[in-house]
Formats: sequence, C-alpha cells, structure tokens
Amino acid sequence: MLKSTNQRIIRATMDLLTEKGYQKTTTKEIAKKANVSEATIFRNFKNKRGVIAAIMKMKSTPTKTLEAEFKGDLYTDLKFLGSYILEHLTSKKEFIYISMREPAMFKDLTSHEKIYPQELREMLIQYFKKMSVQQHVLKGKEDIYADIFISTYFGFFTQQLEQDFQLVLTKKDDFIETYTHIFMRGISPA
Repeated sequence: MLKSTNQRIIRATMDLLTEKGYQKTTTKEIAKKANVSEATIFRNFKNKRGVIAAIMKMKSTPTKTLEAEFKGDLYTDLKFLGSYILEHLTSKKEFIYISMREPAMFKDLTSHEKIYPQELREMLIQYFKKMSVQQHVLKGKEDIYADIFISTYFGFFTQQLEQDFQLVLTKKDDFIETYTHIFMRGISPA
C-alpha cells in the first residue's frame, strides 16, 4: 500500500495530466497540488517519469498470482483472463485515457518500466504452449494467440472509454462469454 504522501502525489499527477497533459505538467506543479515539496517527489519517485511508472504498476497483479488461479481448463481459464484484463484496464481507465490522448508519455518510459504488459503476454504464451502440449490448442502460433487475445480485450475496453461514440453495445459478460467461445474454436484442434 502506498503512503498517503505518495497517494497525494499520484492523485495530483493524474489531475494535472488530465488538465494539462504530460508535456506541460511539471514536478513543481505536482508538488504544489499535492501539498509536498518538490524534493519529496524527487526522493520518492526520482522524477515525473518515476511517478508515471508508479501509476502504471498500481493495481497490477503479478503474473505468478494469476497463474495460480488457472484451473487447467481452457474455457474457464480464458474467461478468467478476459475478466481480469478488463478489470485491470478499468482500474487504470483514467490513466489509459490520458495516455491515449498523449502517447508521448510512454516514449519517456524505459522498457523496464513497461514490463508488466510484457509479462502478461509472456505468461499467456507459456499458457498456450502448455495447452498445445495437452493438445487443447493448435501448436506453433502461441505468441500470435496471446497478441490477439490481449488486443481484442483492449479494443473492447477502449471502445467503452468513449461514452458518446460506442460502436460495441454488447455487455461485458456477454462479450467475455461469446469471445471465449469464438477464440477457443479458432485455436483448438478440429
């Protein structure tokens, strides 16, 4: 759990990013809004990029914890993962919306700070490889399966961001259920 000082810094950063964008938000403004010294930001996060990296890591479940939830049943596991991905994205909805408006935020982050989505992708690849050994999944395209699975859920999520312009009207639970069936048909041996 974050200390209250860090929570105030993160909240102030989110507010300023929403209002001004990443490039125009300064650590001096963040400090003022969070009612802390700028030195506190530097001590706790090193710089603005450090605050952004902390926001990205918030509410992320380590992949080992996710793997522990797997039942070994493709349908059950994919439904669980789909629900998890949507819940995870929803918990970071505000940050994702800001980052989509201003992609420069991510250019300033190193690949080490972006590791969580890569870990999720790698976990899915390994899961699909395990399922292919058990002959539940067609072998050889596990990386593509992972990319398709993640990007489909990300697409559904982003469509929900724009309240005024939604092309997808399907409810979340119906989407997860139907997509899981369709996806399984596409990757399962005949």
